[in-house]
Amino acid sequence: MRAVIMAGGQGTRLQPLTRRMPKPMLQLLDRPMMEYVVELLAAHEIRDITITVCYLAAHIRSHFGDGSKWGVRIDYQEEVRPLGTAGESNPCALM
Repeated sequence: MRAVIMAGGQGTRLQPLTRRMPKPMLQLLDRPMMEYVVELLAAHEIRDITITVCYLAAHIRSHFGDGSKWGVRIDYQEEVRPLGTAGESNPCALM
């Protein structure tokens, strides 16, 4: 089984906190919030994780790397051109 973590948004409602750090990497009890998600997936034996990234993706990639620290395999899918919330630049998404 593979999990997908969508972590590409800009987190505009949390600015100024998200100006220099992507929302999933904001600290909660001295750890990035997304680290709790990765640990929970590993605890439930979900070992393959795809993380979709866009905004400040390097922060996420540098922290999680290939996932081996958590006993999982992480790959990344990067959105080259931001499509907005739920791909809202697609007219079909607005219906």
